[in-house]
Amino acid sequence: MKIHAYIISLFIFSLPCLADSIKTIETCNLKQNEKIQLISVNTIDGDTLYLKFRNIITDAYSDPGEDNSLNVGDIVLSKCINKTLIYAMNYGSPYLKGCLVSAWSEENKPESFCFAEKDLPKSIWFGKEKKLIVIINKNEISSLNGKYTIYDSSRKIGERSYYTDKLPSKVGYEIFTIK
Repeated sequence: MKIHAYIISLFIFSLPCLADSIKTIETCNLKQNEKIQLISVNTIDGDTLYLKFRNIITDAYSDPGEDNSLNVGDIVLSKCINKTLIYAMNYGSPYLKGCLVSAWSEENKPESFCFAEKDLPKSIWFGKEKKLIVIINKNEISSLNGKYTIYDSSRKIGERSYYTDKLPSKVGYEIFTIK
């Protein structure tokens, strides 16, 4: 009986600590005029990110087969740009991992694509058929492959990024700089 009372009191007194560790990082209106929230659960190891939409909470990283609990770190980017949400975190030096969320599917999952690089994105290009995340390679090793790393939403998972020394034509894109 004493053990049960101890466990119950431990649970009750720890609730205020848990409530303080959950916070809303960013709230955005998507194209469907619905709100999406980037929320963080803060632990001693850092932040773990989640998305909240229509009162459903899901992993912030949509890569298939990936365990979101391994993505713990410091938030380095969270912005609403052109009715999309872009975010990134430093989850282990020197890499940054992030996603661009543009809509919510009928299956209650984010329509997004993710990136993992050493540098933060500098711009997002919005086209009719695809979105591009453009990263300027400042790191010496990355810049050996090309001046830019581009993530293309129209490519298959695992083949979305490519290196280039020249940006694509700007025709047909609305370009937003990330500050």
